[in-house]
Amino acid sequence: MSQPVTSPLHAVIGIVCLGSLWGLMMSLAKMASTSGVPPLSYSLWQSTGAALLLLLLALWRDLKFGFGWQHVRFYLAMGIFSIALPNANMALCVKHIPAGLMSLLVNLSPVVTYALAVLIRLEAFSAVRAFGILVGLSGVVVLASPGVALPAPELLPWILQALLTPALYGLGNIIGVKLRPSDRNEPIVMAAGMLGGAISFLLPAATAMDQLYVPLPPFLPGEWALIAVMFVSVCSYILYFDLLRRVGAVFVSQASYAVALSGLCWGWLFFGETIGLGVALSAALIFAGLYLVNRRPAAPAT
Repeated sequence: MSQPVTSPLHAVIGIVCLGSLWGLMMSLAKMASTSGVPPLSYSLWQSTGAALLLLLLALWRDLKFGFGWQHVRFYLAMGIFSIALPNANMALCVKHIPAGLMSLLVNLSPVVTYALAVLIRLEAFSAVRAFGILVGLSGVVVLASPGVALPAPELLPWILQALLTPALYGLGNIIGVKLRPSDRNEPIVMAAGMLGGAISFLLPAATAMDQLYVPLPPFLPGEWALIAVMFVSVCSYILYFDLLRRVGAVFVSQASYAVALSGLCWGWLFFGETIGLGVALSAALIFAGLYLVNRRPAAPAT
């Protein structure tokens, strides 16, 4: 099926808007976590809002869900490793480190994905892409250097823990390739199933660890941030699937650059986070690493 025609300008605007929504989530996570919302509850409510929307969309379009062992295994594994754990870890870490810094770090997931894919022989080794990993990691080293982005040197361990989020995203990408059901259902169905898998893990986990947080009126600032996260998550999913349909996955992947840049801007706007020369250098290195890891040889002409 051919993709709907979208002008280049509209496609770029859509990518910028999508990246800005995703980048905004870092600042909203910081608002919620610094106001007392536990990390597991943050991840739970973010997943719940998006799951309800996608479920309604799937029912409206009369899309069928698979509930065989292949599907349930995929929903649970992807929900836990691609949604529940990385988002909870992000909410935990962004309480201690700048939101803009977190937006840079999460974009290292393609670097982790390629490294893991090479280790398990899912991808062939490429010297250029391996160099991209080193360039991206050098950006992290610059970011973690004293006086660059961290308010205090003792926050360095939080940088290391924050790297767990892109590592989990990367692991989730590998799991998605290895465990994806053979019938390859609609993306909306797969995403709704993943979010359902995340909720089925987060709800008992938050209850068991005494992190279940229910926002009730009158809402405090952290609870408004949690509600905003649900709204932003819903809007980003709508825009994501529309762009996926119109311009394809390769073009949509470029939103990662907008995520990092907008995350820095949102952090400056809400928290007064500075964007100095060191942060700009780190961003440039991470972007260069992403480009080298994501680049593919040109396809032969047909």
